[in-house]
Amino acid sequence: MKNDKILNKTEIEKLSELGIEESDIMLKSSIDLSFDGEYIEGFVFVTKDRLGVCTKELSDSYVNIFSGVKLKDKETLPVSDSLISDIALYNISELAHLRLDSYIGSNVLTGEYEGKPVKIAAFTNRYSSDMNVLYRKLRAYVKGGEIPQEDAEGTSENETEESGKKNKRSIFARTLRYFLRYKLQIIVLFMTYAISAVVGVAWPYLTGKVLFDHVLTMDDTFLAKYGLDGKYTLALLMVAITMIGVRLIQAMSNYMQVFVMAKVASDTVRDIKTDVFNAMSKLSLNFFVNKQTGGLMTRVLSDSERVREFFIDGIPMIFVHGITIIATFTVMYRLNWKMALIACILLPLLVFMTVKLRPGLWTLSGKRHRAEKAVTAKANDNLTGARVVKAFGQQDTEMKKFMHPSNNLRDAEINIVKLRNRFSILYNLVQEVSSIWIWLVGVYFVLGTKEIELGVLITFVGYVMQLNGPMNFFSWVFRMWSESINSAERLFEIIDAIPEIREKEDPVRLEHPRGEIELKDVTFGYRTGRPVLKNINLKIREGEMLGIVGRSGAGKSTLVNLISRLYDVNEGSISIDGTDVKDLALKDLRRNVAMVSQDTYIFMGTVAKNIAYGNESATREDIIRAAKLASAHEFISKLPDGYDTIIGASGKDLSGGEKQRISIARAILADPKILILDEATASVDTETEKAIQYSLRFLVQGRTTLSIAHRLSTLHDADRLIVIDGGRIVEEGTEEELNKVENGIFHNLLELQNKSLSLGSGF
Repeated sequence: MKNDKILNKTEIEKLSELGIEESDIMLKSSIDLSFDGEYIEGFVFVTKDRLGVCTKELSDSYVNIFSGVKLKDKETLPVSDSLISDIALYNISELAHLRLDSYIGSNVLTGEYEGKPVKIAAFTNRYSSDMNVLYRKLRAYVKGGEIPQEDAEGTSENETEESGKKNKRSIFARTLRYFLRYKLQIIVLFMTYAISAVVGVAWPYLTGKVLFDHVLTMDDTFLAKYGLDGKYTLALLMVAITMIGVRLIQAMSNYMQVFVMAKVASDTVRDIKTDVFNAMSKLSLNFFVNKQTGGLMTRVLSDSERVREFFIDGIPMIFVHGITIIATFTVMYRLNWKMALIACILLPLLVFMTVKLRPGLWTLSGKRHRAEKAVTAKANDNLTGARVVKAFGQQDTEMKKFMHPSNNLRDAEINIVKLRNRFSILYNLVQEVSSIWIWLVGVYFVLGTKEIELGVLITFVGYVMQLNGPMNFFSWVFRMWSESINSAERLFEIIDAIPEIREKEDPVRLEHPRGEIELKDVTFGYRTGRPVLKNINLKIREGEMLGIVGRSGAGKSTLVNLISRLYDVNEGSISIDGTDVKDLALKDLRRNVAMVSQDTYIFMGTVAKNIAYGNESATREDIIRAAKLASAHEFISKLPDGYDTIIGASGKDLSGGEKQRISIARAILADPKILILDEATASVDTETEKAIQYSLRFLVQGRTTLSIAHRLSTLHDADRLIVIDGGRIVEEGTEEELNKVENGIFHNLLELQNKSLSLGSGF
């Protein structure tokens, strides 16, 4: 992190008074806002057992410089000499539910301390990158994790670049392990590369030195050495056969490379995508709520391909071209050291250019990824919402909106190409200059000093031309490296992400559930300090049907999401059959708690597979039985291929009522002990609602059922009703009891719905 461990003398003395030494600080990041929105100076720091926030009030002469402001003489500006005005300390053992809330231009780090909501620090986007790093590490530390040793030791500002290099090296090593799983194929691949390198070095020598200086000049000494004394035609034939053999070996080697490379590349990309997908499947629902689908798709698809590109097409060729360059210069040196020196005199210049231009590639790769993610996200939104776009005639507007991220991607690609061309132009310039020098000096040596023969010159020219390939490769391999490590870093961010909902090491199995649910003092909010549910106490008996009523936004859906542990409570506890849901095995919990909601998702595939989604071992007879109980068998039978009919993603080929009945059939087949009905009939017509209600009567039998409904008429079969308002249970009882409470929420809602029905029947 920027300025991660820089403290001035006054700050060190102030913290020492509180028993905190500079060496105790494991994490640190600057902040620049008060909770009132005023600019301040300060920093957040973390020690082994405490979190601290130091703030300073700025003097009147202080000038705040915003990003993008150009200054002619920055050194003349006044700087802050304010002393620490306040230090807030928090025991890490008492901290919980840390959260980083981002707003327009500002961010706030919040949490709970000693069970109460607390604002910890505020800062502008200037320090958002540093604080995001601190937040992630602090959150893991608070949850019982450990800060890696390299972070605990800390780094100075001058060590930041070196730290980045270490991070890139660790990413490289970690990614390489994916490819090393296929050791045999990698060994074969490198053997073929080695053969290609040897053959590449031998070819110019055959066509130059051997052919021109020994065979065509009828060098008797050379021919006698191989038993071909005076047999010039045979010698020429053998050279020709050797050249053909070299080309055949090269062709076979290239074929083997392509074959093995395709196998290793496919398997490795599969492994990476599988690990990323598995990691994403374990992450909490909150992760997906805060991420765009297009951005995640970019990581899984594009980033994994870029990783493959470098490690399959890049690293092996570094090996091949490296050997080729070394072997070529060795042979050239043995032939004539003066010409070899002339050929490689510009190599240090190439190394210098590479070191100077490489950092820009890393930055541009990151910009290109962000632009690509924005394009993918926008395209995904438009494809998903195509019906809405067309219904409102917004095609032209959406096209204009798409142009902005598309132009950004174009600009990012152009910038990468520009920088890459700088590499290529400079490398090509060095190559051309080297070739010209070799010809000029070589002709002088052949004709002027007669120091070398014509065959040696042709061999040198062949080697210099052959080096064009390796030189061109090294001109763009650094771009591949930057993009690959950049992409790998994003993939590992997902793989290493810590799920908010985690199963304990030795969970309690829920093999024979009764279905009794109890909520004790439950408080929950999606953002710290903004509770949606407040101090909920509720006990649901085994086999009971509980109706949940309330205005929109009252917290009804949040309540049932907590029971199925899609989120964890901030305070209090939820237990099933006397066991806290946090102690239960997630697989058992999800198997025994099923939900039928108004937003039913249908997967791409057959109707039968969609019904059997929660019970893949179900037989066709079981699927048909569940469909009949859900009143879905009749319309399924009329489909072109019946239960084997392929339906599109999201069930676009089905009506709302048909999708809902498939969802109910899915729940029946899953056979859960606890059933949650979240507005299961909210988006269907009256006739379909009656059919679904008939299906639900079969579904709720013998199960503990929680039913959320705006249509109060659908809750006639409920054993008990609760009314939630403002995050609290304000009314509880049977339908008859609640209806007798004049001016009660349930009574008023029922009257409003009855009046609406009366008005509707009058037309």
